[in-house]
Amino acid sequence: MQYFVFTVDGDWEEYYDHTLPEEIRKPDKKRLLSWFDHEIRLASELLNGRFLHFVHTSPRARDFFLQPEFISQWKEVVKRGGSIGIHCHEDDPGHAYYCDDQEKMKKAVGFLAEELSKKGLKPAAYRGGYLAFSPKTIPILEENGVFLDFSCEPGRYLFHGELLVSDWRGAPDNYYRMSYEDHRRSGKSRVLEIPLGIYIETNSLWRIWGKARKLKKRKGDIIVSVLAHSYDFGSFLKRLKIKLALLILKRYGRFINAREALEKVS
Repeated sequence: MQYFVFTVDGDWEEYYDHTLPEEIRKPDKKRLLSWFDHEIRLASELLNGRFLHFVHTSPRARDFFLQPEFISQWKEVVKRGGSIGIHCHEDDPGHAYYCDDQEKMKKAVGFLAEELSKKGLKPAAYRGGYLAFSPKTIPILEENGVFLDFSCEPGRYLFHGELLVSDWRGAPDNYYRMSYEDHRRSGKSRVLEIPLGIYIETNSLWRIWGKARKLKKRKGDIIVSVLAHSYDFGSFLKRLKIKLALLILKRYGRFINAREALEKVS
């Protein structure tokens, strides 16, 4: 059986552009609240609310998304059948990347997990900014009761200059428990990796259809994620593309939430 987890990273486009003035790179509350509303409505309409929103945290916006208006939206996500996760952009785009710095990651993950828990929200999953991940993060996730990771894009490797920011070469293209020694290998950790199967933003609807058909032909249970970003919901045409992509995928598999993904392999 083919299972999909629809995931949305709560980012805004200006974050990535280090050529912009600092003031312009900051998140805009009104605009983001509107995007998040679109996410919730679309997931409710098509997926019975089953989707996973990743709450952004970074040195640029450490606690921005813990404001009461956003907390209300995260609670609405959970109320309708979805989940929230932790999305750590421990970086300064174009300049520095800290996903391999265990102390920085421990503070970032622990901070957001604790603050969300205080609001009655239990983070269900983690995804690194730029899909970056280090095996040093595995025990940090376990300490915070986060047992799902969605950072893997099989075969991906991303450099900034000579620095390797993200490396998933050789990683499985189906779910697996991560190794403490190598996040790209199966092992004995408690963290379950759900790799990326469909990246809506970078694929045409024709390619998405082809990938869905190919996955359908595989034997056994397959669990992969479907990725979009919050900034995609600011455009009518991009929202339409996301909707059509989800409708295509519904023909070839079933959408589940984070809790159901864990139950499938427990």
